[in-house]
Amino acid sequence: MIAKKRRVNSAFTLIELLVVVAIIGILAAVGVVAYNGYTAAAKKNAVKTIHAQTVKYISAELQKCTLEGTTGTAFNGTDGNCPLTATAAVTAFLANADDKNPYDNTSAHEDAEGFVKGQTSVKGNDTTKKITIKSDPSGEAADQITSTVVVE
Repeated sequence: MIAKKRRVNSAFTLIELLVVVAIIGILAAVGVVAYNGYTAAAKKNAVKTIHAQTVKYISAELQKCTLEGTTGTAFNGTDGNCPLTATAAVTAFLANADDKNPYDNTSAHEDAEGFVKGQTSVKGNDTTKKITIKSDPSGEAADQITSTVVVE
């Protein structure tokens, strides 16, 4: 006599599959919202960092002129390009600047006075001997940053 083997079917039911799909959908929705928050905060912090680096770099380069006098070289210029006026320092800085605006991948630095989201505006004034550096990390007035560097 031949014994019949019972075949056992093991599979997921439709309800189990729908529950898994629903859970994955919920996790994806939460993940997208969190990811957007993280990227927005990262862009805002990138602009703040670019602003701080710009202020430090311009200050350090102008300090070279103060220390070395007329033989000093600043902003990767030719030998003895010191002393620099405020507008000449801004022009020399912008020629060497290569940071990108984190919001639209254009240049992060412009020779301007206003606030543009993600941009660092650098403007020199030869009358007051000051360089004004303005940044707008988020497009909100409360986050705008302004710094001034004095040209000696």
